[in-house]
Amino acid sequence: MNPFLSVLLAANGQTTAIPLPMICRLQSEESPGIEVLLNERTALSLRGELTQDGQRLGTFQTGQTKGYVEVWWSFNDRHESSKGISVLFKDAQHWNPLRRQPRPSETNRMLFVGLASKLWSWSHPDQPGIFRGNRDLLKAAAGFWAISDSCLGGRIMKG
Repeated sequence: MNPFLSVLLAANGQTTAIPLPMICRLQSEESPGIEVLLNERTALSLRGELTQDGQRLGTFQTGQTKGYVEVWWSFNDRHESSKGISVLFKDAQHWNPLRRQPRPSETNRMLFVGLASKLWSWSHPDQPGIFRGNRDLLKAAAGFWAISDSCLGGRIMKG
């Protein structure tokens, strides 16, 4: 397959996903009932869902573009989609891909830059402001997320 075409298909979410051997769980430190459960691998990302108290809110993806150092996130439901940059940490130390420490596999926390503002202004034809009134979700989106031990800085541990 043409490399450009595979990247284009991946960008449009039309790639085949492979189930992961375990769930990579990202849990909000602000609102523990809000989690990102990543359970599939695509060509460019880990994909799963954003949940609140077990209820699915939409599809969530995170990944790192090959050849670039940016780590990104994306969220979508049937009505809208959004994306942004993720910032990884080992405890309080920011991960910088141009430094040796901390290593990406040592990261245990992350921020999804811009997620809260995107959710605040989310468009939904049947429910305008669907996420705007969800105070716990907005606090979670603006805060730190703990990376579970089954994840190595966004990569899955081998079972």
